[in-house]
Order: sequence, then structure tokens, then C-alpha cells
Amino acid sequence: MELDARALALDIARILDSKKAEDVRVLHIGDLTILADYFVIATGTSSTQVKALAEEVEFQLTEKGIEPHHAEGR
Repeated sequence: MELDARALALDIARILDSKKAEDVRVLHIGDLTILADYFVIATGTSSTQVKALAEEVEFQLTEKGIEPHHAEGR
């Protein structure tokens, strides 16, 4: 399945926003590095919320058949 990086980044931002993440930003970095096309950055109010946000993004994407290549640092 071919993924549109921009659509995926915006979908992740929507998931984070729906779970009350703060300061959600989608940054296009494709012209700056070969590591990624987009970064999605968000703030949580506690380490517990940040963990829940990460788990929710992984869950929602897995439901859509998108598995992460790598996850680090909870």
C-alpha cells in the first residue's frame, strides 16, 4: 500500500488533537533531510498523557493496517 506522507502526518495530527494533545504541529522536513518527509510534534501535560498519546496513534494506525517501522522512547 502506497502511503501519502502528508496525508499520514495530518491524520496523526488529527488523532493527537482528538486526544487533547497540546501544540500539535506538522513540519515538512523533506527538503532538509532524507530521514523523513514530515515530523508531527505535540505536547502532553504529563508523562502518562504522552504515553497514552503515543499508544493511541499506534493503535489507530494499526487499525488502518499501518505498522510502525520502529518505536522508541515511551
